[in-house]
Amino acid sequence: MATSAFAIPQRGQYAPAFKTFAISGQPLSTEGLKGSVTILDFWATWCPPCRESIPFLADLYRKYGKQGLQIIGMNVDEGGEQTVKAFVDQKRVPYPVVLASVRIQADYGVRALPVMFVLDRNGVVVEQMIGFSSYHGRVLESLVKKLLAGAGR
Repeated sequence: MATSAFAIPQRGQYAPAFKTFAISGQPLSTEGLKGSVTILDFWATWCPPCRESIPFLADLYRKYGKQGLQIIGMNVDEGGEQTVKAFVDQKRVPYPVVLASVRIQADYGVRALPVMFVLDRNGVVVEQMIGFSSYHGRVLESLVKKLLAGAGR
């Protein structure tokens, strides 16, 4: 358990462990992500930069998913699963989305949205990005390509 609600995982540390289910029913865990380059995207339906990042992440997933990229949408909405499911269906989000529990949010020190954690194939945090813009997108895609190619942190 995190010692503080603001204990943000640092670069070079293993990502905090979680076990949860996607809104589709698919079980997800940090253990199951090992071997993949992973982006954990903490977001909400009401957050404008979050909404802007989703089409970009969907394209990234379609482009690099077969090469080993996993993206998990960690939704923090308080409106419940129906609101999130309707949004995900409307936006045709191709990657798994979970309702991030208060525990998961605390373990990742989430206090701004969107916030993305990029994990290497061993589950180690290599980057944390707060906010989203076209600049963030370029940096993120470059990092993903490097990690998929086997380059280090």
